[in-house]
Amino acid sequence: MNRVVIYGRYSTDMQREESIQDQYRNCDRYAEREGWKVVKRYKDEAISGAVKDRPDYQKMLKDAEAKVFDILLIDDLSRLSRDNIETQGVIKRFKFWGIRVIGVSDGIDTDRKGYKIHAGLKGIMNEEYLDDLREKTIRGMEGQALKGFNCGGHSYGYKRMPIFSPSEKDKDGRPIRTAVKKEIDLEQAKCVVHIYQWYAEGYSPRDIAKKLNTQGVPSPRGGHWAQSAIYGDDRSGVGVLNNPLYIGRYIWNRSRWEKDPDTKVSKRFERPESEWIIKEMPELRIVSQELWDRVKARQAEQHKKSENLRKALHAIIRTGAGPKYLFSSLLKCGVCGKNYIIVSSRNYGCASYTNKGNVACGNEITVPRKVVEERLLESIKTDLFKPEGLELFKKETSRLLREARLKKQPDQKKDQFRLTELEKEINNMVEAIKAGAFSTILKTELQKAESERKELEGRLNVGNKNIKVLDNIGDILPRAVDRYYKLITDLEKTFQRDVTTARFEIKKLIGDKIVLYPKKEGYLEAELAGDYAGLLKLASNGSLLRINMVAGAGFEPTAFGLCLPLQLSLPETTSLWSGLSLHPRPNR
Repeated sequence: MNRVVIYGRYSTDMQREESIQDQYRNCDRYAEREGWKVVKRYKDEAISGAVKDRPDYQKMLKDAEAKVFDILLIDDLSRLSRDNIETQGVIKRFKFWGIRVIGVSDGIDTDRKGYKIHAGLKGIMNEEYLDDLREKTIRGMEGQALKGFNCGGHSYGYKRMPIFSPSEKDKDGRPIRTAVKKEIDLEQAKCVVHIYQWYAEGYSPRDIAKKLNTQGVPSPRGGHWAQSAIYGDDRSGVGVLNNPLYIGRYIWNRSRWEKDPDTKVSKRFERPESEWIIKEMPELRIVSQELWDRVKARQAEQHKKSENLRKALHAIIRTGAGPKYLFSSLLKCGVCGKNYIIVSSRNYGCASYTNKGNVACGNEITVPRKVVEERLLESIKTDLFKPEGLELFKKETSRLLREARLKKQPDQKKDQFRLTELEKEINNMVEAIKAGAFSTILKTELQKAESERKELEGRLNVGNKNIKVLDNIGDILPRAVDRYYKLITDLEKTFQRDVTTARFEIKKLIGDKIVLYPKKEGYLEAELAGDYAGLLKLASNGSLLRINMVAGAGFEPTAFGLCLPLQLSLPETTSLWSGLSLHPRPNR
């Protein structure tokens, strides 16, 4: 008995739930004529066929690979995908899995001769449909833009007002929306004017964001204001200070979005000015021309200063080369979790507090970069991996290893038993072939058995090798410590000439973050965590990279470490140190 399933989908451009039922009904009739029983139904609602990450579509593919069904019924090939490459790929996979695909309305049947030509043509037509639909949509939006209607996203300072048809109604009897127009939102418009005035008076975008957050003004997205929302990018018209709509000039079709064929991430591209649709709409003006011109003049002045600075520092500037300082991107605020960043020529500070004010984070403590680098490097060198910590790690690792072995023994015995059985099966098949009983089925079974044997042998060998290495952990650790001290000694020299390499070595031993906690006494406490599994890898040149997988669930020495709080203070006349203490960090 053939196990038959149905897949239905309707797109966002159709927005009609009844479409799924229509597709089901068409496929049910076909199954009934053939005398087949439908055992399962899949559906994806309001999702474009250009997207392959559809929930039920992916579920259907997994079921197909697991041989849950024999025949897939679809209304037509476009329900599977509107992407021709995806369509051809999925049909190939179905054929490989032994599953027949039938398009009821368009006549596709992968059991018929010549189906590849038919499916190829339909795939191209389905993909072309999307291109045609896109062109028609843009053409329709252009007409709306020329009339002054809204064709894009929401602009801060305005509200969107729908326009309904006086005569046309939808299936529920409600008037059909034909367009959307913008109207000034008086409250938000006041905020826009304030932003322009503050900037013209000399306030920075960062200062303006702090002011708005302190006053409790919601950002365009409803959260806290950030300087990027205010300044944006004047070349692409992004940001409050760059929106020409505030002087009554509506610009549409300024950019386009294209999806990367490999990553599937959409990227914005600027269109040439000749393709822009520009419409003067004085009724939407919020900012006076005089104020707009003052803002543009100050922006031009700031651009000129930045350009002169870039030229002056051209020889040493590092654009796109990663973090410039040793601990940048590693330092995290213990209050809000955001990065500690360079906030002045020499100080680190919390990014949230710096950019958004105390509404976003109350950690206002800054610390000189040199203090951070000197104290953290010294701590990593002298205090991170102490004898008591190494001893504790050795005991913890031994305990976890014993537990892991107990859990692993049944699996290893099972693998060993299966390997013995396989050897017998392979010998029997080889003897049968020698005796002349060769067949395609016998050859296939022999290949499968040899493949399984290779996998079992590999699993057993890797497990035994790693457990043997861990048995000698007492010998490994001293060797690891010796290499560690050499690395740290070299690190201080490396830091002077190659920050990237030095950062890489540090991250191997302390992980991806150093948390800075503000104390009421006015200093920061840095929490360092030593990654002891990093020491093992250092001693064995990376041969223990598979340690977690081999040892089994519950054995994760990478999650074990020691926390080292230390104080980072401002270098006035006070001491930079108030002592160190070493505390065990519980397993994560």
